[in-house]
Amino acid sequence: MIELSLEKARKWFTEEHEARLAPLAQFALGELNNRDRDAFGKGWIDWPAADHSALYRDVDAIAADFRAKSNATVVIGIGGSYLGAQSALSMAKPAFTGEGHHEVIFAGQQLSPTYHAHLLQYLDKREVTLVVVSKSGTTLEPSAVFHTFREYLEKRYGVEEANRRICAITDAEKGSLRQFADERKYATLPIPDDIGGRYSVLTAVGLLPMALAGIDYKRVMQGAARMREELSKLKVADHPAVKYALARHVLYQQGFVAEALVTYEPRVADFAGWWQQLFGESQGKDGTGLFPTMLRYTTDLHSMGQYVQDARKILVETVLDVHFSDEPELVVPRGLDEKNAYLDGVSFSRLQEVAVESVMVAHSEAGVPNILIRAKGDPESLYGELVYFFEVACAVGGYLMGTNPFDQPGVEAYKNEMRSRLKA
Repeated sequence: MIELSLEKARKWFTEEHEARLAPLAQFALGELNNRDRDAFGKGWIDWPAADHSALYRDVDAIAADFRAKSNATVVIGIGGSYLGAQSALSMAKPAFTGEGHHEVIFAGQQLSPTYHAHLLQYLDKREVTLVVVSKSGTTLEPSAVFHTFREYLEKRYGVEEANRRICAITDAEKGSLRQFADERKYATLPIPDDIGGRYSVLTAVGLLPMALAGIDYKRVMQGAARMREELSKLKVADHPAVKYALARHVLYQQGFVAEALVTYEPRVADFAGWWQQLFGESQGKDGTGLFPTMLRYTTDLHSMGQYVQDARKILVETVLDVHFSDEPELVVPRGLDEKNAYLDGVSFSRLQEVAVESVMVAHSEAGVPNILIRAKGDPESLYGELVYFFEVACAVGGYLMGTNPFDQPGVEAYKNEMRSRLKA
């Protein structure tokens, strides 16, 4: 269940704004639903409702095989080939799993020689399988790391056995990684042509890492399908994803230049990283777009709270207040000293609730618009719901701005520069 509250942003985004801009919001939603417009990037819209039984069989078979062969799988990818899977594992798995579980370790999301060398040393004491995620196979960071770790597996297990321990998630027919995987008879899973990287977490890109980690990914898909169904029935005036997109749009026009996704639950913090790429690549173009960033409360209140409260008012806070159905009850003991007596017998859930409410009041009264998105449910279903909610909101927001939310021409500049330097 996802609920949107604009109460603490109404000083800036009024009901009059909402009514006056309803035709624009309707237009933007219509552009999203127009499958002829930017069709190459819209495969994710109906993806959760489609029949994926064949994909599920392949994912389950590879996950079972890799879990039988190894106790650690390294997943190599960057951007949309990494952030979604990492956020799903963080949200749906307990923070402390102990011994005996199958480790899923991410690599190739940066170029640190120290990180990757230490990871290779760590793997020496484990049985290892490898998943590489890249649509083209030419993205610099995962390509360099994949071939380094492939060589490690080949030296350790021999080429034939190493080939049986590698899965490539890539284009179904073309690209250098597809060709390389076919030549070596790796297990493979396809990335759909009409779903871009940052929208791909509900494809094999995210589903296989979830399955390897023991997450019920089918519940994730059911959550996304349920959110799709719910949103498809709503008019613009009642559509929470559209209203969120419209509020962001109006606040940007009023001079706010950054939006922080605020999380209070540590299991949700990595989801903010996925959200950051989604909005950054989709809307940060043509010299426009809110700068998406993250704040982890209450931790960051003790480092960034002063800035948010008293600095120049450039920031919008979107508070993602998540409560899981498996949330345990933890209570502060009684009999505390006089100065701490107000905490006697108070549950941590209540402390968190009071923190959310108090910070939103303090910050909004200081001139920081606060949007509240409250979400409740089991971790797997809720993850799927949140992914689909924000994907719709992001795409609608792009059309409100007059930009294509499915391309990312700016990311090629640094890649081209790096290639030219390395080839020199």
